[in-house]
Amino acid sequence: MTLAGAAFVALIVMLVAVVVLGGLIAGGRGVRRTREARRARLAKPARQLLLAIAAGDDDPERIEELVRLPDDVWVAVEPNAVALLGKVRGEAHATLVDVFERRGAAWRARSQLRRRDPVARAQAAEVLGNLGRKDALLPLCDLLADPDPDVRVVAARSLGRIGDPGATLPLLAALASRRTVPAQVVATALTRLGSGAQTALLAALDDPRAPVRATAAEVLGLVGAVGATVRVESALRADPSIEVRVRAARTLGRLGTRTALSPLLDSLEPDRPAVLRAEAARALGELGAVTAAQALTALLADPDYAVAHNAAQSLLRLGNAGRAALVAAEHRSHVRPRHSAEEHETDPEVILSAAHAREALAAAELDDHRRQTTP
Repeated sequence: MTLAGAAFVALIVMLVAVVVLGGLIAGGRGVRRTREARRARLAKPARQLLLAIAAGDDDPERIEELVRLPDDVWVAVEPNAVALLGKVRGEAHATLVDVFERRGAAWRARSQLRRRDPVARAQAAEVLGNLGRKDALLPLCDLLADPDPDVRVVAARSLGRIGDPGATLPLLAALASRRTVPAQVVATALTRLGSGAQTALLAALDDPRAPVRATAAEVLGLVGAVGATVRVESALRADPSIEVRVRAARTLGRLGTRTALSPLLDSLEPDRPAVLRAEAARALGELGAVTAAQALTALLADPDYAVAHNAAQSLLRLGNAGRAALVAAEHRSHVRPRHSAEEHETDPEVILSAAHAREALAAAELDDHRRQTTP
């Protein structure tokens, strides 16, 4: 065979392969569309049952009908059921949990936690969390070290939904492990574990790992652990991590105890990092201590925008005394000093203070107007 003939045969073979491959792809898509259409058709009546229960319909006949659905119909509607289970509360949630339990969903989910497919593992973890299965605590804690990051996130959220304080230490450890879980996800889960988690959270303030200390400090504020104030104050004063100290300042503002005033004022000193000074300024506003007005007023001229801005907003939160300080700072920029022909507007600190005061007062005026005009 000549070279030209061989090339022609090769071209024909390639064209045939392309046509066959295209047919297989088209056929696969067709099969998938047919399967999806059948699943949607099967699921439609069951979805209506689910929505009725989610809306508060506790008719026993409807519940029994959902429990007795054929397996292929349940498989089709289960994703919708799982989604609803994570959204509804109260009686509707309890009814759906009963349906899942009677269909053996918890047992199946437990068996899926070791599947090779990460999607299957994540779905199983979500089901167990939504069902509140405390007997799933240990396997879900194991999933906090799963190779797949999405599985780890779902496991952490499910542990939060279950609400067992026994998950506190594994969740904290997941912050600094080789396979980490995002701090915000862990913090949210920890806030749902109840007062039984507070002892472990307090102990975590002494953990050698900064991410663990920082999240523990944050969560103690989120759950209102007033008894932790002394330990959090200590962290604000002396922790070597600036992130831990920032979280501690935030928590002291949330806890609102008067003893927090002194360490927060100390955190405003010029030699402190700007991010800490800004958070301390915000926390003083949440604390509501009128005695902090003078220190906050001095910060209106701070060269760091976040520090000055937070100080102005905190003055607003101090009530009449804070507003009076803002009005005075704004007014100073318009007063000509007796000893000089120049106006204060030439003083950068006066200009800066006035600008932040003016911004805060304008925002407060707008909020007042909205409250008055909102029905």
